[in-house]
Amino acid sequence: MRDDRKSMIEPQSGGRLAHDLGGFLEHLLCHGIDVSISKEETLKQPYEERTDALLLLLSAAGRGLLNVHAMRRASEQFNHEDYLKLSYYDRWLRAMVALCIEEGIFSEEEWLVKRQQVKRQSEAIQRRKSD
Repeated sequence: MRDDRKSMIEPQSGGRLAHDLGGFLEHLLCHGIDVSISKEETLKQPYEERTDALLLLLSAAGRGLLNVHAMRRASEQFNHEDYLKLSYYDRWLRAMVALCIEEGIFSEEEWLVKRQQVKRQSEAIQRRKSD
């Protein structure tokens, strides 16, 4: 997954956005992309629950910073590669980040600094667990 801002919110060239997969079944299959839909209920990962909570807070009725239309626009404008590789909740997170940057809630630089802090903390926790 790339970090560049363009892959987060700019539409693809050629007229088709990343979410528009109609007629691409053979293309997806020949590239080894799993197109099956699991009907099994799975428990959410902790980050997925946090993503849900963040979205609810950011889109609270009457005073929300984001709305369903903005979220859809942001998530549908990923490049094809990222759209297919990202999970459902990862797309939500990327869309929320792109919209927060777009709305001036935080800057791209602030996001990158915080992301590195969280990554270092996670790595330190993993090291402690393996010791």
